[in-house]
Amino acid sequence: MKYKYINKYILVLFIFLMGFAVYMQYSAMENTKIVKQQEIDKTKAYAQNIISYIKKRVPNDLEKKLLDKKLRKELNSVLQAFITDKYQYIFVLDKPNDKYYRFLLDGSPVQKEAFHSIFFPKSSVYDEVYKHKKIKVIKQKDSVANVWISVLAPIVYDDKTEALLVLDLSKQYVNYLESFNSPLVKLIGLMQIFLVVSIIVLLILFYRYYKFKKHILVDKTTGAYTRQYLDEFFSQHNLDMYHALMIDIDEFRVVNTKFGYEVGNKVLFEFVEYIKDSLKDYDSDFVFRIGGGEFIIILPKNSNISLGEFCDIFFKKLKHKKYFVKNEVVDISISMSAISIPQGTTSWYRVLRILDEKLLEIKNRGKNDFDVIDDKDNVKIKYSDINYIKDKLDNEGLVSLYQPIFDTKTKQIVKYETLVRLYDEEEDKVISPYFFLDVIRGTSQYIKMSRLIFKNVFDTLAKYPDIELSVNFHLDDLYNTEMMQMIEDILSKHNEYAHRLTFEILEDKEIFDYEKVNSVFSKLKVFGSKIAIDDFGSGYANYNYLIKLDIDLLKIDGSIIKELLNNPTKTKKVISSIKQLADSLGYEVIAEFVAEQKVYDYMLELDIKYSQGFYLGEPKPISEYVD
Repeated sequence: MKYKYINKYILVLFIFLMGFAVYMQYSAMENTKIVKQQEIDKTKAYAQNIISYIKKRVPNDLEKKLLDKKLRKELNSVLQAFITDKYQYIFVLDKPNDKYYRFLLDGSPVQKEAFHSIFFPKSSVYDEVYKHKKIKVIKQKDSVANVWISVLAPIVYDDKTEALLVLDLSKQYVNYLESFNSPLVKLIGLMQIFLVVSIIVLLILFYRYYKFKKHILVDKTTGAYTRQYLDEFFSQHNLDMYHALMIDIDEFRVVNTKFGYEVGNKVLFEFVEYIKDSLKDYDSDFVFRIGGGEFIIILPKNSNISLGEFCDIFFKKLKHKKYFVKNEVVDISISMSAISIPQGTTSWYRVLRILDEKLLEIKNRGKNDFDVIDDKDNVKIKYSDINYIKDKLDNEGLVSLYQPIFDTKTKQIVKYETLVRLYDEEEDKVISPYFFLDVIRGTSQYIKMSRLIFKNVFDTLAKYPDIELSVNFHLDDLYNTEMMQMIEDILSKHNEYAHRLTFEILEDKEIFDYEKVNSVFSKLKVFGSKIAIDDFGSGYANYNYLIKLDIDLLKIDGSIIKELLNNPTKTKKVISSIKQLADSLGYEVIAEFVAEQKVYDYMLELDIKYSQGFYLGEPKPISEYVD
């Protein structure tokens, strides 16, 4: 569950629980209603049974026959016997005229109503039952002591109602029925109170959180959103749905110095308000302040204008905007970089870095200008996304290509250099390490990549027993105990691999512990492998390496080789001096970046033993050279 959704989930959970509590209460009440109705139905059946007994005992002329005291006493006793805890009263009435009813029978155990004593009903239902000969139920009011409902059943002889049987169910009994669910109802009531209080507290907390969030997510000075909100925004939205612009007010500190910070803040506020007003036509108000005078603008891609056209219009508006401060007109210049965030981008920080790099480039060439980042830089964002690289490595989307190294004089292939690439299935192309290597350097993903590279190298050596390979070996690999143990284990089991393997030490990190490095070199050389210094002549690879490291080959840096086309005289002297030094120390020399015939001819002239480059052979799958 994502953190950003937790508050919503909690609120939904409380609402669900409240709904559940209401449902439980409703269910309990409905269940009580059903139980009550069942008792009413039983009472109706009970009344029919009593009437059947009376009619069996008195087949006709009920009122006349009951003039007999003995019979009346007998039937009163029977009615009394029918009284249980359910019933408060059971009695029989007749209606000699339209004004009143009379008691014929009374089953009360004490204080029986006298025969023919008058009864005045408070409900017209009595008359309805008498007239229509259908059983009815009356829910009694509080004025009728201890009675819940009265069931009125007609006693019919020859299709004529001669009397009514009345059964009064007691309030005590209905309370007894309700008591079955009362603990549950009370519990549900308490639960509802708790939930209502909890929801109120939760809403108060949400409100306070909203106020706090607004406090930290909206910049007080300018009214723009803060850097924190920018990060949150892209944790909730797809990056590739937006264009992004980075704007920096050039030399804004001059305004602060000349007019003071209070005035500077007013200029910033007016600047942001002007931006917001300019963005209204583009369905955006996403202005973020990420520094003193530095802002990010997010623009949806669904705007009916290209990013380049928008930037041209927008930049001119901001450029010509005047600010009035203390009766003076203040002009400010801005530098702006913009990018249409590439499809599939997941890392906002990579986008921010590219925008920042482009902005620095604009400032270095004179400021007060803008640039829209081109497709090349867009590709760089996609392929330098750590999540993209991790996914490729997790799925072993790593490709090893092999570039041949030639004997310069004979043009015979002597070995192949292993070059790593990532494969983009969507674009159907391989991705150079230029885009992703720096991103994963020093992370677990780099070690994962190195393990995959060495796996491919050893698999290739096993499959093609007549070839030699060289593989780039970074100091991070050398210092990683697990990596070195894996390499040593394989070389000890397959010593034939070691004699066909050269480790090229990359020079992009300075060596400080020569003793440790030489210790590793010694182990590799004991197995039979060779050690080469890559890119000698640039970066950290200097003459100190030749003195302190036990190596076998030097690879002259490609930037030196390429200078043969621009300044051949001096460059040949430099290369010649490197070769002479290498020869005196017993090191073989390889020239890389031999990209055309002219450069190759220089290699022949300088007697460089090995050459490598696109003129001689491009990086390809090993099968295209060997099979």
